[in-house]
Amino acid sequence: MSAYPLWHPVAAAQNLHAGDNTIATLLYDQPLALWRSASGSVQAWEDRCPHRGVPLSLGRVQGDRLACAYHGWQYAAQDGRCVAIPAMPDQSVPGKVCVKSYPVQECQGLVWVQLAQAADDAPPPGPQSQSGCFLRSLIADRPIAQIDAALVNAGFAQQAPYVWHGALDNSPVRLYAQTASAKWCVLHLFGAQVPTDAQRPPLFAAMRGLRAVIEATHEV
Repeated sequence: MSAYPLWHPVAAAQNLHAGDNTIATLLYDQPLALWRSASGSVQAWEDRCPHRGVPLSLGRVQGDRLACAYHGWQYAAQDGRCVAIPAMPDQSVPGKVCVKSYPVQECQGLVWVQLAQAADDAPPPGPQSQSGCFLRSLIADRPIAQIDAALVNAGFAQQAPYVWHGALDNSPVRLYAQTASAKWCVLHLFGAQVPTDAQRPPLFAAMRGLRAVIEATHEV
């Protein structure tokens, strides 16, 4: 399946806190730095500072800016422009210094990213009004092309690209598959409701069991 221009799930939206943390992830081998500005907007940037190439996911969120962990260069939300260089406070910032940013949306409780600007404004695939309860994300040591059969055998049905519905431990589950690289993927799992304390251990065990089934799938 082509990476362009579809939306791809990359993280649970609730794990990005306004003006606080960053998340490093991969999408089709492209390193991404995800963060949420103090005003609440989610950013998806190339995980590389234009100055010295240090991963921006190591940086600090400062209001509506992300500061690189190395020399503290600060980049503005939305367009990724460098707006401050602490070591040169009296000099103007070069206008061409800018972080590569990607189209990003929040939908269904997830952060979705496009690696290329689409020709239209089509929303991410799947149920637009349904978010459910985020359970956890699991790394699966198999490429996304090899998990389809394993999910079908586990009773899951594909609703849209990267979106699957099924059940684990008799609980309805929605699964989103993220292509991290050519060799492994990330599974983001949502439940219809928050599990009780009694439901949580067997449900999480079932998730790990599903990953084991996927990783046991032989390469074609």
